[in-house]
Amino acid sequence: MPPSVKKKRRKKPIMSDDDNQKPYRLGRRPGEQGPRPLSSNQDRIEKFATGKTGTTTRQIVANKTAAAVTSNVKIGQQQWKITKDPLTVGTWNAQTLWATGKLELLRNEMKCFRFDVIGISEVRWTGKGETPSGDFIWSGEDTTHTRGVGMLLTAKAKKTLIGYNPISSRVITARFNATPFKLTVIHLYAPTSASSDDEIEIFYDSIEHALTQTPKKDIIIVTGDWNAKIGSDNTHWESVMCGYGYGDRNERGDRLLEFAALHNLYICNTRFQQKANRK
Repeated sequence: MPPSVKKKRRKKPIMSDDDNQKPYRLGRRPGEQGPRPLSSNQDRIEKFATGKTGTTTRQIVANKTAAAVTSNVKIGQQQWKITKDPLTVGTWNAQTLWATGKLELLRNEMKCFRFDVIGISEVRWTGKGETPSGDFIWSGEDTTHTRGVGMLLTAKAKKTLIGYNPISSRVITARFNATPFKLTVIHLYAPTSASSDDEIEIFYDSIEHALTQTPKKDIIIVTGDWNAKIGSDNTHWESVMCGYGYGDRNERGDRLLEFAALHNLYICNTRFQQKANRK
């Protein structure tokens, strides 16, 4: 028989006070969150395609995350300390979500991308409201399964949600509790190039209305499909875009740049150099 070996007892690690502290979590108890959906609209989703990130931000929002990226941000002469627990925001063009039994598939896809809030375009659900679990909010047409926008939320995003406003089938807003400022996400689906100028103006008026309803101290992130090309030439537009746009600027692109400049917004996906098929 082999000789017996005495087992050494492992020493218990010494825990400091810092180790006992729980990680800081954003948010408060959500407030009013709108009406519940009709039963006929629940769990109706169809095959979706990967969307393109196209966010515009105001003041201190960084490239990929919404509320907390760096430890310190300077606004004017004042230095602000930001929590390192991020609330990430993305966008996805679903093309259509009107099919039965695929809501769970959408939720699983969201886990792969690690976003807390994903703005969904072309939802094509009728009515407006939220799912019973509260993780999906939407705003659509009253009777037809066209257009439609929504937001898919993680558990963390649901906890920080203060409320939302389904403005139209093209615009929905949601407000989240964050530090040091509240966060307002506006998700939209712009009319295509085949739409009339009047429809474009109505669309921009609805965004203007959403911005006027947003508290001035909020961080604003606008996500979605603008259906506009701003190109890569940022001459005279350095304050709203970088030089990594796509295609040749069209009339709708000029309208978008003017809108961004007017509201102190920045088109963030022009900051990253990517292959043409990834833009």
